[in-house]
Amino acid sequence: MPQDDLHSDNNLLNSFKAFMGSHFALNVINSIQSDIILKDNTSAFGTLQIYSRLYKTSIRHSNEQYVLLSDEIDLLKDYLSLEQIRFSEYRIPSIKEIHIDPQTTVPSFIFQSLVENALLLSLTDKTNHLKITIADTDQSTQLKISLTPKPGKNIHQKVQSKVDLAIERLEVMKTGGLQYVLDWDKEDFMELTYLKQ
Repeated sequence: MPQDDLHSDNNLLNSFKAFMGSHFALNVINSIQSDIILKDNTSAFGTLQIYSRLYKTSIRHSNEQYVLLSDEIDLLKDYLSLEQIRFSEYRIPSIKEIHIDPQTTVPSFIFQSLVENALLLSLTDKTNHLKITIADTDQSTQLKISLTPKPGKNIHQKVQSKVDLAIERLEVMKTGGLQYVLDWDKEDFMELTYLKQ
C-alpha cells in the first residue's frame, strides 16, 4: 500500500474515532439512562433509535474516504437531533439544504467536526445565533456556518484536536486531487467549499 494511501486511511480511522469518541457516546448513553430513570421510555427508545442509526452510518463511513453528500447530511441531522436532546433548553437549528445532487460526494466526517465546533461555540455564548447551510452547484459543494455575532475565536477548545484532524485530513486528501477552500475570515463565521473537477 502506498504511503499516501496508508496515511489517508489512518487519518480516516482517526476521524471516525474522534466522531464516535467516548464523550459523545457517554453523553448519549447518559441521556438514555436519564429517560429510563424518569420512566420516559418513549424518549429513551427514540434516542436509542437515532443513536443506532448514527452509529451504523458512522461505521459505513469509516470505510470510505468519500460518501454521498445526502448521506453526510443525514448523519449531521442525526447528530444534531441527539445534541438537541442533550441541550433541550436551547434551539439547535436544522440544516438548510440548497440543490442537493444525489450523486455528489464529499469527504466523510469533515462537515460534522466543523458543525460540532460551531454548535459548542454557540452554546458557550448563548447570544450567538447559529445557521447551517449546505449548497450544491455544478461547480462546488459548500458548507456555510453563520454565527452572529461572530465569536472571538474560531475553534472551541473541546474540539480543537478534532477540527485539527479534519483540516489535516483535507490536506492529505489534497494530494489525491481534492480541491477545497476553508475560509475562517468570513464576516458571519466560516465556509468550506469543495471544488468539483
